[in-house]
Amino acid sequence: MNQDYQRLTDKIRQWHGRRRLRDGLIWVPRGLLAGLLIGVMVATAARVRPLLDNNEVGYVAIGLGLAGLLISAIALLLQRYSLAQQARFADRQFGLQERAATAVEIQNGTLSIPPALAEQQLADTVTAVQRVDVKAGLPLQINRRDWLMIVAAAVMVGAAVLLPNPQANALKKNRAIEQAIEAQIEALEALQEEIQQNPDLTDEQQEQLLKPVADALQQIEAGNLSQEEAVAALSEAEAELKELSGNLSAEDLRRRLEDAGQPLTDNAASQSLGQALQNGNLAQAGAAAAQLADELPTLSQEELSQLAQDLAETAASLQDVDAELAQQLAEAAQALQNGDVAAAQQALRNAAGTLQQRAQETAASQQAQSAAGQLNQGRQ
Repeated sequence: MNQDYQRLTDKIRQWHGRRRLRDGLIWVPRGLLAGLLIGVMVATAARVRPLLDNNEVGYVAIGLGLAGLLISAIALLLQRYSLAQQARFADRQFGLQERAATAVEIQNGTLSIPPALAEQQLADTVTAVQRVDVKAGLPLQINRRDWLMIVAAAVMVGAAVLLPNPQANALKKNRAIEQAIEAQIEALEALQEEIQQNPDLTDEQQEQLLKPVADALQQIEAGNLSQEEAVAALSEAEAELKELSGNLSAEDLRRRLEDAGQPLTDNAASQSLGQALQNGNLAQAGAAAAQLADELPTLSQEELSQLAQDLAETAASLQDVDAELAQQLAEAAQALQNGDVAAAQQALRNAAGTLQQRAQETAASQQAQSAAGQLNQGRQ
């Protein structure tokens, strides 16, 4: 490569580097300023509405300032200029009257002229380049106005961080409510899983209990709820669960069974059934009634007669608390008195089914009561 042309290209690249430095001194601070000004707007908004606390405002403003600085720096670094473009800039900036651009175009073949004329043009260009005063033609300056605005923006952000925020109490309250709502969402989801995993509930009972919980969860998860609206959603679900608990409750039956099961407890043949009834274990009582039905053919006539009497007494005690169960036990007693063991077995099996159903209702009632209690705590 021609030494004169090499000197020319070296100068052009040096000037381009100085140009990038000059642009950086202008635009990088402006990027910082833009980020800080956005931070000032955020700080202002945080004093009008409960958005951020003072520390968060500071972090956001610093982050925005650094982001603006970084974006402007990257934008400058990503700019690429060919040698011809750099030469045209040098011509404009230093008044070279298109000498540099012409020399580059001749050397890269874009412009075709006789060799002697090309050498003469290049020599003239190098001479003109050597006379260039770079510092005067391309000064490196700091924009004082930009820096004054940066300082002013930093002062405003600092004031927003240090001075009390009139929205601080409202912000704390809103965040406390948000945290409480998030905690209730987790609690409702856990409650849903608890109901779904309860082995004592039928599919229908699970569906009944899950509906109010799912409705409350859907309302709360929808977002943008006020404290009053969230409490109302929980209260509604709690009321529905309490109603279900009352409808499914077999507590009266369980309390009455403590006395009603005594005759059967005193009978060796039905002792397990009587004890389960007295203990209020309806599921166990159902299994014991089914087992007793299977054992009836093995009992003596005297034992059957005594069992009929005990079943009749138990049925009479339950008549006003569970007419269906009382009727089935009475039918078993009547069948035994009539000597119809098969009919007595069927009646006892029917009673066993009713006891299992009551056990499931009790489990559902307890689950509903527990769920209502959890919702009440969340509502508080």
